[in-house]
Amino acid sequence: MDKKQWEAEKKQFNDTSRYNDIMDVPRHVSKAHLPMPQIDRAGQFAPFAALTGYKELLDQTAKRYRNKDYLSHSQLLTLTKQIKKLSKIWPWPLVTVTYFNGQNGYYEQYTGQLVNVDWQRQRLRFRDGSSVVIRNLKRIAVKNG
Repeated sequence: MDKKQWEAEKKQFNDTSRYNDIMDVPRHVSKAHLPMPQIDRAGQFAPFAALTGYKELLDQTAKRYRNKDYLSHSQLLTLTKQIKKLSKIWPWPLVTVTYFNGQNGYYEQYTGQLVNVDWQRQRLRFRDGSSVVIRNLKRIAVKNG
């Protein structure tokens, strides 16, 4: 840092002349409100206390998702085309899907009658009310029966 820059910073941060009019004014003490207890004062400076445990939650989620095999773009396109073909079959087919369960961190199989493809929410919906997220699918096959 050169001398000119140092002088400018010194003047900017050490010049208190702008506050001369209030320097000797006594500190205001409210007559209407009691002073805040010292133990409560620290709370106003801890706005992120609500995030306590957030890192642990993220670590648990990461641990569950370490088993997930993410589909490539081409694999996802192939799966999407397959779902579009299945959605045109009437009556809706009985299918077996292999999908990643984000709750337990493992792949599971489910067999059920497909009744709806919710493209907006990216879910396959089945007759019994269950649904599977399309992005969590690994495989889908029509059940012969």
